[in-house]
Amino acid sequence: MAHFEYRLHAFDLDSKFGFADGNMFGALLREKLGKLAPNKREVLVECVKRYLLPAIPRRVRTMIVARGHNPIRLVDGETIDDVEDVTVGIAEKDVLRVARELLSRMKK
Repeated sequence: MAHFEYRLHAFDLDSKFGFADGNMFGALLREKLGKLAPNKREVLVECVKRYLLPAIPRRVRTMIVARGHNPIRLVDGETIDDVEDVTVGIAEKDVLRVARELLSRMKK
């Protein structure tokens, strides 16, 4: 059985089109969870908060963008030049665990 890993890059926080234009987990969620899948943008935001932001050696300020492309970006005026090379890998199973946690919250 193949073990897939998704890569979250800090430089994507500084791009309107980052994290595959906000669709990084879309195909995975459709394939594995079908119509039960939570919003792919919410899963992405949660994964960035849990895995990428803690790996960045300093605090970066982000905002959630409700519409458009990349749903989690740097706030205006924030720079990431000194830490843009930070990257973390997330196993497919961990992305799906986050998605299932979000689903269970929605049901409550």
